[in-house]
Amino acid sequence: MTTNPNGFMVVKNSADESQLLGKFLYYSLADVLVQKEDFERICIALDFPYAGRRISVVDAFKNATGKVTRRTVAGAGGSQEIFRIYCRDNMRDGNLYSRELVRETVGLRTNRYDKLANICYDRDTDRMYHDIVGTDPSLDVEQLCRNMEDKFQVFRNCLGRSQIDTILLHYLGTLDALPISVYGKLHFVPRDKMHKVDLFEDFLEELNRANQNDKALVVNSFYVADDEKQREKMASEFYTLVRKEAQEYQERAMYLIDSGCQSPSIMERWIRRINDLKQKKQRYEALFRKELSETDAEFDSLQLYSQELQIRADGIRMQRAA
Repeated sequence: MTTNPNGFMVVKNSADESQLLGKFLYYSLADVLVQKEDFERICIALDFPYAGRRISVVDAFKNATGKVTRRTVAGAGGSQEIFRIYCRDNMRDGNLYSRELVRETVGLRTNRYDKLANICYDRDTDRMYHDIVGTDPSLDVEQLCRNMEDKFQVFRNCLGRSQIDTILLHYLGTLDALPISVYGKLHFVPRDKMHKVDLFEDFLEELNRANQNDKALVVNSFYVADDEKQREKMASEFYTLVRKEAQEYQERAMYLIDSGCQSPSIMERWIRRINDLKQKKQRYEALFRKELSETDAEFDSLQLYSQELQIRADGIRMQRAA
């Protein structure tokens, strides 16, 4: 058994699960990029839960044009001219998405902007194209635009970091995983669901093999000892998370009520989320062997909002059925 710098006691094996509180899981996706076909193949092979996710061509366009090229060029007399070349958004015109390639030169009081090209994506024709309007002595503008168009063809057939992270966080949600605020992508998975962490690790290792970028994905996990000190630490982390979620749910419920929402399905979706959060609190209370009374006020308010939403949803359905 060891103690990490933040005071969490961890153990190396799971010989006696009754002595464990759960499992810490750490992962990093780096700049992951995986072909959609490879991603789906991995999900099927590992039986990893995945509802087919559509790749947005607009996101692919923004990703392809989003990489900033930074440069510093030495000038005459030992001085330096500092500038960067990047894309920024223009106003959208219907199904036409446009960005402009600019050179920003850093000045003492103000920066100078020189437009080099327009880069566009037309959803009606499903085509990306560019129009050169300026030159730069240190850059092949035409080649840079072509490189962005090549990247667009890659991105439109791949899942990137944000899309994969959304899928992973959804899976962690099914494990009642608790994000640990003092770390980055560190989650605590309670004891009754920690056996499913193996699937998460296997999944990321397979994604790493299919990753088209160079930087490796990282995943690791370790067990957490079950004692009073650890339960207190984890309870503190849980308070932080559950208060934030409860406040967000209250704000959303209040908005639905104040705006006169006429969709019973939307209101009942938030009722289910409130009930799921209450059940999650109960499971953590059993794990920590204490009532988490510090959050009672938030959950009392949520219960009132839930009841009001249910009354409104039932009333709307009765009116429509009459």
